Amino acid sequence: MEHVSLNGSYLLPVFFDLFAVFLFAFSGSIKAIEKGYDFIGVFIVAMVTSTGGSLIRDVLLQHGAPAPLLDYRYLLSIFLAGIIAMFLYKYSRHFTILINIIDAISLGMYAVFGTQKAIVLGLSIFSAFIIGFINAIGGGLLRDILMKEESHFFKPGQYYAVNSILAITVFLILGTLLNLHAETAAIIAIILASVLRYLAVKYNFQTKAVNQWRFNR
Repeated sequence: MEHVSLNGSYLLPVFFDLFAVFLFAFSGSIKAIEKGYDFIGVFIVAMVTSTGGSLIRDVLLQHGAPAPLLDYRYLLSIFLAGIIAMFLYKYSRHFTILINIIDAISLGMYAVFGTQKAIVLGLSIFSAFIIGFINAIGGGLLRDILMKEESHFFKPGQYYAVNSILAITVFLILGTLLNLHAETAAIIAIILASVLRYLAVKYNFQTKAVNQWRFNR
């Protein structure tokens, strides 16, 4: 299938990227602490959770070194997140709302950014969709594999992976089919995905297991 093109480009704000990496690393650190890991384990889980998606994306695309390896600020953010998590572990529940908000926004941002990067490199829509999806959920998936947990991406629950799928689909439709500027398409896609995530958390919207679908009865 022929690749498509975008009108302009969407630049992921560095300050938000670093903040999102920090929060993902913080949430990963909390999970590692809950599992009884030592400080090395905490930092490894923090790094995988926060940068795993982008690392997988860039390895698959084979287009230069991943940003976390080129900019010391990413590693510094991860290190600080791990240290803070160790000291504030007992109070981590107070940060749940903030983490959920940033998580909802950054999920859409990473999904869109990965999709755009694949398109710019000449991949097809379907390939770009896969890359964007991996960029969004790759870190969490790797974390669950390392911690030997059944990933929540595979189980019924509040919309999470669904949000990244929505963001990618909207971005592709607006950016490649309707030819909106990539930044406009990205902002719309991210807002819609973030709103869906917020509503899913607020009203407990959940996916269902396939064996509970009506036609399986």
